[in-house]
Amino acid sequence: MMDKFAFIFPGQGTQFTQMGKSFYEQYPIAKQTFEEASDVSGMDVADLCFNGSVSSINEFNNMQLAILTTELAIFRSYMDDYGVYPQFAIGHSIGEYAALVSAGAITFADAIQIMEKRGDLINDILQKDMGHMTIVEKTNHEMIENSIQEANAQGSVFIACFNSNSQYAISGLHDKLDLVEQRLLDKEAVVSPLFSSPPIHSPIMNEACMEYLEFLEDIEFHPFQFPIISNYTGAPLSDPKKIAKSLTYHLTHPVLFASSMDVLHRYGVTSTIEMSPKLLLSEFIKENVPSMKTYCYGLFQDKQRLDQVVSNDTNFEKDMPNFAGRCLSILVSTENNNDNQEQYKQVIQIYEHIKEKYNTASQEGHRYADELQSEMLNKLIQALQIKKLEPAQIRECVKRLLDETNSFYRFANVLQAL
Repeated sequence: MMDKFAFIFPGQGTQFTQMGKSFYEQYPIAKQTFEEASDVSGMDVADLCFNGSVSSINEFNNMQLAILTTELAIFRSYMDDYGVYPQFAIGHSIGEYAALVSAGAITFADAIQIMEKRGDLINDILQKDMGHMTIVEKTNHEMIENSIQEANAQGSVFIACFNSNSQYAISGLHDKLDLVEQRLLDKEAVVSPLFSSPPIHSPIMNEACMEYLEFLEDIEFHPFQFPIISNYTGAPLSDPKKIAKSLTYHLTHPVLFASSMDVLHRYGVTSTIEMSPKLLLSEFIKENVPSMKTYCYGLFQDKQRLDQVVSNDTNFEKDMPNFAGRCLSILVSTENNNDNQEQYKQVIQIYEHIKEKYNTASQEGHRYADELQSEMLNKLIQALQIKKLEPAQIRECVKRLLDETNSFYRFANVLQAL
């Protein structure tokens, strides 16, 4: 039984040619996710992921777009299968943007535009060829800090990612980082330089921060459906007002993934579902929290394991989102600002109409035709307008409904029109 679970979204290192292709071919919603990414970015993302060369998919801007799109396609496919939100989500570096989209805090279209801006700023630093990142394994925090001191590299080399008890990433200026790498090799650590990767998650990225923050402050952020564990603080984040600064500091501060796993454990999370086309972060979880069960939704055998868990867990069936049920919940929970009782009777009539659809369709596995969902959505909006909610309130109610029922892509035009 899966009592509490979390979504995990990995970052760099997830990309490979043909990533996400099986989901694209199996799930209409995954295909629509790739199409949406292509429309917003102006690039054929499916062609990039399925037919692009290794060098093209590893180019920084392309890599970000490929990872974000594929992980959102897998997440939406999961929602199409089960539709049950987790207690938390964690995204590692680029994956944090996918986590924020999954939580409803950022729209997918805005996340793509943010990725493009982030990529442009990072590419500017890459072109200056100041430094790079290195993965270090079979080590620990103290060994790395000692090696930095021995190389007299304080202020030039920084721990960029706390991935697990034995794996870290370090970022720094080329010459000083070379010296630190040699010290670590002498201590029998495993060192893997990433010369094409910028010295991200370190103070070397400071020059990009102000422009990035100004860009982020123009983005509309939304209430969270569930909290994410911030890379920057290693603590739960659920306040939309804190997203811009959190993502900005994300450039200059280390990824606290190991701390995030400890937070999940303290909150009683017993399982994680990695929304990735391949196993990556689950290995760190197994190392740091051996008691936690891990699943990778992008792997067929793990999906089979998860299917078996879900079939034995009545809580999943109970919590699966029902479009009509969510409409009814919104109608009941929103305030009424209309004193005209004759007009308010129409709200009651709409409620009874949707309730009838709910009772009828509940016997069909909570599945509704698009036409019926469209009818209920229009009825809901009509009722909220009769209740005289502010336009911004109505828009947020509709966005929450579409996020919770994984139907945002179907009715994005309705939301835009509000």
